[in-house]
Amino acid sequence: MRITFVGSGGVAVTRQRCCACFLIDEDILIDCGSGAVKNLRKMGVNLSNIKKILISHYHADHISDLVPLLWALELEGYREPIEIMGYGRIEKVVKGMLKTMKTPESYTVFNLRFTSLRGGEEIGEIKCFLTKHKPKNLAYRIERNGKSVCYSGDTRFYKPLANFASNCNVLIHDTTFLDEQKELASLTNHSTASQAGKIARMANVDILVLTHFFPNNVENEEEYVKQASKEFKGKIILARDLQTIEI
Repeated sequence: MRITFVGSGGVAVTRQRCCACFLIDEDILIDCGSGAVKNLRKMGVNLSNIKKILISHYHADHISDLVPLLWALELEGYREPIEIMGYGRIEKVVKGMLKTMKTPESYTVFNLRFTSLRGGEEIGEIKCFLTKHKPKNLAYRIERNGKSVCYSGDTRFYKPLANFASNCNVLIHDTTFLDEQKELASLTNHSTASQAGKIARMANVDILVLTHFFPNNVENEEEYVKQASKEFKGKIILARDLQTIEI
């Protein structure tokens, strides 16, 4: 299994990072935040290989490049079905975005199939789990060829997430804030570095990937690793745009 960090940033695009987006092998895209399409292009990804798009929640930094991605596929003449999965009214949300962005009526590529989730479903190799966040956020777990990856999406510290991620090879966890910003993390429904480390330890994962960093902390990025390592003694990766790992 190959995991590519298309976008590893938090709420806003910075010079170093685009917003949340991850590619599993070549066919599953998880979230599609601001800047995702540019980075996919930069990496030379064949967009037509993407068959499923999993959306964790409906904040702009996780979904704002979805329509640009679909437009790009149209311009390439893509005609195969794409399944888009997300919480609740995913079909209404996506069709509303297409309409609001004045998608040309001539764009016929959108052979879209929608799967509405509530948390707890298992569909083939994909499982989902509702975390603690507003709006509702789904964590995803993908199991393929004996390997597994879990992506938390946005979440407060939430112990049941450790059960969902149990024994995963890779846990990609919200690490928006440093430990000294714990109150802000709780207020905004996000996690700190040591909280991500604690979930990784409880889940007994092999690798913890830290992601979704608060833009104001750009000068202190290595602190994330130091703080997470207080709780988790396994391998820790500070996600960076365009980075790929294989498990």
